[in-house]
Amino acid sequence: MGPKKKDGGKKKAKESDEPGQKAEDLLSTYTAFVKKIGLPSNLEVVSALSNEENPFKGKQIIIDGGDASKTSQPLGPGGCRALATAIMGVGQGMPKHPETGSNLLYKPLQELRIWGANIGDDGASSIAELLRLGGAEIQLQYLELTNNEITEVGGFALGRSLSCMMNMSLITLALDYNMSFGSEGVAALCLGLRTNSTLKKLSLKYCNLDGDAGGPLGEVLAFTRSGLNILDIQGNHVGGKGLLDMCPGLQRNKSLTQLVLADNDISEAEVDNESLKKFAEVLLIHPTLTSVNLLYNRFGGAGEYLVPAVDPASGGNKNITEFRVDASLHDELYEKLNKMGGGGKKGKKGKKKCDGRLKENFRVLEEGGEFRPAVYEFNYKGEEGREVGVVAQELVGTWWERKVSVECDEVDGVHFQVDKFFVDELVNKYL
Repeated sequence: MGPKKKDGGKKKAKESDEPGQKAEDLLSTYTAFVKKIGLPSNLEVVSALSNEENPFKGKQIIIDGGDASKTSQPLGPGGCRALATAIMGVGQGMPKHPETGSNLLYKPLQELRIWGANIGDDGASSIAELLRLGGAEIQLQYLELTNNEITEVGGFALGRSLSCMMNMSLITLALDYNMSFGSEGVAALCLGLRTNSTLKKLSLKYCNLDGDAGGPLGEVLAFTRSGLNILDIQGNHVGGKGLLDMCPGLQRNKSLTQLVLADNDISEAEVDNESLKKFAEVLLIHPTLTSVNLLYNRFGGAGEYLVPAVDPASGGNKNITEFRVDASLHDELYEKLNKMGGGGKKGKKGKKKCDGRLKENFRVLEEGGEFRPAVYEFNYKGEEGREVGVVAQELVGTWWERKVSVECDEVDGVHFQVDKFFVDELVNKYL
């Protein structure tokens, strides 16, 4: 049985009657501008602004430069600047408001995701201008610039646009897989973020950060009006030095709920031991942290320093309900430290366990890519009928991991579950 088609029950968002505020208006402005400057129209931009089946048309723009089947040419810095210029409505030949003659900013945009499109620092800077100059009227909430060769130059521009009172709308900033970003990029970005009070999530996974990134990140966390809830720096090299430098800021922080330090070269060196001792002191008293991820850090017996902070039997912080550590720890220490969240309660009846071991008779419907997971048709073992979905384990450790939740069941133990709406989105987009 093939994938089920949606019944079209989703309601389309009501479009504004104001001039220039419809998706087709922005598309018209964009195509006219790129033609004027001698660039081709990016097919992903055109699709995002013209696809009538997309319930988020005009509010969400997704540009997947890693999908060669969709576009033969990445957006690039020039294309990114052209898109930002069209949204801002500033420039020679741009349409004007028919009554006031003022620039026509495109206000409905809420989410912008640009993946592997080679926009570089120039592209990041153009988006920073959009955040800084259009922030009062363009309520962009989610910005993802993954794998775009952004360095400290783009980091500085983005940070400046998000400094105090510059932008009040952005909630999530993801700069994952920009390997040229480095700790210099973090330092430049944090010059602005250390006075930001509205950003809720910052993701810098696999950005080649080293121990020098800890201090700037600590300054962001130390800001008394910080609203940051989630900090994800998985897959870097901050090590014990970076963690130690981050601790003073974390100690002053009163907003963070999730901290992801997975795969960051925290080991058994002397500085790592010192950092884990200090980290334990901070964890014990932190008022808001509920989830800490230290997977793939091989700190061995030094993990004993963390036990008094997170083990309820030792008087640990009861707010921390999820604490992930690497399975390389000896069994007794692992049992004391590792918490999966959910309090060990049995999962709700009827939940699908999205675990490769529970599926059989796989058939590939869509091959995966660097920025797109594979979609399969399969059977759940012991159940009749074919289903369509993805394998949760294939998403873990990638930038799709946020779509996976971990469940703990007294009968079956730990298993993974993929966001159903995410699977539906993939099926509708690619099949």
